[in-house]
Amino acid sequence: MKFVKRLLLTLLIFTIIVVIISLFLPSSFHLERKIVVSADKEMVFKQVNDLKNWRNWAPWSLMDSTIYLNDNNFSTPSFGEKATFKWESNVDEVGEGNMEISKSIENEMIEYIVDFGMGDVLSGFYLSDNDDGVEIKWTMDIDFGFSPFSKFFGLFIEDYVASDYELGLKRLKSFSENLPKIKSVKVEKIAIDKQWFLSIRDTINPMEMNNIHGKIYAEINKFMNENGIEISDSPIVIYHFWSDSIIDIEAGIPIHDSIVVQSERIRLNEVAKGNVVKAIHYGAYDRLQETYFGINEWMRKNDVTVIGPPWEQYITDPSTQSNPEKWQTAIFFPVK
Repeated sequence: MKFVKRLLLTLLIFTIIVVIISLFLPSSFHLERKIVVSADKEMVFKQVNDLKNWRNWAPWSLMDSTIYLNDNNFSTPSFGEKATFKWESNVDEVGEGNMEISKSIENEMIEYIVDFGMGDVLSGFYLSDNDDGVEIKWTMDIDFGFSPFSKFFGLFIEDYVASDYELGLKRLKSFSENLPKIKSVKVEKIAIDKQWFLSIRDTINPMEMNNIHGKIYAEINKFMNENGIEISDSPIVIYHFWSDSIIDIEAGIPIHDSIVVQSERIRLNEVAKGNVVKAIHYGAYDRLQETYFGINEWMRKNDVTVIGPPWEQYITDPSTQSNPEKWQTAIFFPVK
């Protein structure tokens, strides 16, 4: 009994000492690391804002790449505010947890909340212009509250995570700087004539975007072949509306003149005669955003008013040209 009493007394004294010492320890933790990347800001932003892209550079992908390969671990969509990622790994250094983007400002910053077993941790990426490219600041903030043991853990957490942050930024820099460069965007305002086309308009979620174009074009092509209708130009896509949860898309194939169409799904439509702002995107489709950014900047500087939804025309056929760097896509905005 004396031994038990002494043990309990020792534990009590130890606990009291821990509590007293913790009163003088920081109740919060802040970590930040920076790096300069010689790449376009929008390119870097896309790497951090889309959680699926973390597989390209995140330090934890070196420890267990499988957590980023399962699409079921990601929300739909996997980018922007409310996007989530959950993981479970047999590698102790990776463990299990989940994260959610709580704030996203295009080409400027994202903030996300991550829980890997010690409560919510607020982290963020902040992008700013630099003479040599873009400066990226990666931060972590933890509020320990009044928990004595959490405060003691805070004394060692920097040694635990700082090296991961530094490695992650170095890999993000290397990956971004080694991406193929997009050619400078040449933007021009021109007048176009009326263009007839056969189209199918549909409402889809972003997850269906990878397959929708081919399916629609195949259906229209079959209809044209059965009715002896000739193609007059490269296929187009009009984006009537786009959000994180829904896309109103119309895909079409240009024809020489108006015709009577007897079909429940296929419709005759037209690109109206008028003024457009046009630019050519050179490269893969997943980097079209970079050319759109250049067009929007040009229109802003030239005080141009857009009067309708934009459309894309796929000049290069991927089925005959397998190298994405050689693909050309024309982008049009109807303007006053």
